[in-house]
Amino acid sequence: MLLSAEVLVGALVVLLLLFLVLTFLRRRAIGRGKPLVLCAVRLPGESRWKVGMARYGTTRLDWFRLGGFTVRARAQWARAELQLDTPHGLQGRERIGLIPDAVGVACRYRGRSFEVALAPGAYTALRAWVESSPPGLNVNVA
Repeated sequence: MLLSAEVLVGALVVLLLLFLVLTFLRRRAIGRGKPLVLCAVRLPGESRWKVGMARYGTTRLDWFRLGGFTVRARAQWARAELQLDTPHGLQGRERIGLIPDAVGVACRYRGRSFEVALAPGAYTALRAWVESSPPGLNVNVA
């Protein structure tokens, strides 16, 4: 009986370590050397936030669910077409445990509305990213 319990505990420890290694490798694959930020998304008609990671690219913002094994983005928004409203604090049941001081931001993309929630510093970075021009784009600044 004792031997089987040791084998079971050992197998659980190995599975936990494997899960942590795969999670780390997935995060590295998603980042690909680009900035990542913890970000939650809520679509219209949904009451729950879906927590994930947003990756800033040159011309688009990619969003990945936090859990899972896929490295494909669940949502993508072109930089030039993404519109952000002013941030608002999240109250009561809206609060997100992984992002305790998160602010919610209503967004529009190609006529569709959704919300994102992120830390205040990450919101500032997102706002600056949306309002700046992509690298290499010839923009005449007066």
